[in-house]
Amino acid sequence: MEGLYNIVKDFFSHDMDLDDLFDSEAIIWIDWREYDEDVVNYFNDMMDEPIDIKTVSNGKPYGDDIVLKHGNKELQIPYGDEQDRDVTIKYFNDFVKPDYEVRWFAESLGNDTLGFTVLSGAEWAKLDDEFGADTVCYYFEPIDLESNIFNLDMDEVSELLELRENNR
Repeated sequence: MEGLYNIVKDFFSHDMDLDDLFDSEAIIWIDWREYDEDVVNYFNDMMDEPIDIKTVSNGKPYGDDIVLKHGNKELQIPYGDEQDRDVTIKYFNDFVKPDYEVRWFAESLGNDTLGFTVLSGAEWAKLDDEFGADTVCYYFEPIDLESNIFNLDMDEVSELLELRENNR
């Protein structure tokens, strides 16, 4: 995990350019059509302490629900009527906090394949302290349960792209 932190830190220290960050192992790329269980596995691959996952039958047409487990803590992701990448990402992120945090690589905004990075909560705090929270958040958008990621409509994407352009 420290290797991922160092890659992100190198980017903010200007020791790595944006193109190299795009191609680095610090960014995990998730397509909007990925299986939700795969999304969890991709995030697990970035963490020193992966989350156990299992699936449980729910009787819904989309298939089984995902259950996250770590120690005594357990969460069945609340999908509603269909599995959804946004729901998986948001609830996984909420489940692993404060030990870890998934952030959206904002430079991937507007694509159907989006980038994400998982670092420890302490590592994100160190980056915020050293480079400024506004700068870190410009490139790595925090995710909460209200976030729209893959579910943004084109108008929302255009507004966010314009806002990012104006805040460069």
